[in-house]
Amino acid sequence: MVAGRLMAAMSDLAETIRRAFQDPPSHRVPVGWAEPRSSRAGLLEAKASGPFTPFAPVAAASSLIQAGSPVTAPLAWAPSVTGESGLGDWATGVRVGAPPLFRADRCGRLEVPALPRRAESRRECPVFPAPPVRAGWSAPAAPASRRGLQPLEAVRTFPGLRKVLDLPVAVAGEDLTRISKALWMRYTLQLVRATGENIRNLEVVGLYRIPTKGTRQVHQDPASGRLLVTLGPESRGAGRGLFMLARRRSDGSVVCSFVEET
Repeated sequence: MVAGRLMAAMSDLAETIRRAFQDPPSHRVPVGWAEPRSSRAGLLEAKASGPFTPFAPVAAASSLIQAGSPVTAPLAWAPSVTGESGLGDWATGVRVGAPPLFRADRCGRLEVPALPRRAESRRECPVFPAPPVRAGWSAPAAPASRRGLQPLEAVRTFPGLRKVLDLPVAVAGEDLTRISKALWMRYTLQLVRATGENIRNLEVVGLYRIPTKGTRQVHQDPASGRLLVTLGPESRGAGRGLFMLARRRSDGSVVCSFVEET
């Protein structure tokens, strides 16, 4: 496809060049001009009167120059088109003409001197620099030695478990959209049995996995939806259970309980 488009473009370019450098057509146009004619003007005549006749000049009109009758002559335009001699063959074969400025007979010649038949050789002996010589053998430097192995510092411990347990731990909630309806009804029934509340008055907030022992305080972050849990030393080694968090519709208080998994 690309080769076809290239060939079509080259053919269009060649046709454009051929039309641009083609000789312009010329036609003979017969043009008839009126030939002027020449004639002689009449001579002026003077009249004399008697001595007692007063002088009275009289003005007379006379046509001094008479227009000749037009005569048609066979005249025709013969235009001639001149151009460069090198561009005369564009219409036939698109041949580039050589300008007379670069003809070989009009250019100056430069004589090149002849090369010698054999190269000249030098008979001198090259002198190489002498290698440097040491006066004696220099002994290698003694290796550096350390006085002794530096002992490592003793490991220091800090009672930081109590400080860590005082900080709240953020726990992400379970995805409630992936829980089936049967399992969700079972979890809500366990919450109602543990709290004794009416199911219509409860609004489930989230479901979290937290340690079943050592949980001292829980708080939900409304911005991120995570549960902030404060743990005690009893939570070490304790398993995790499902912790359901709900809110009462009547007063907005929080109700929570652990539910059993299937």
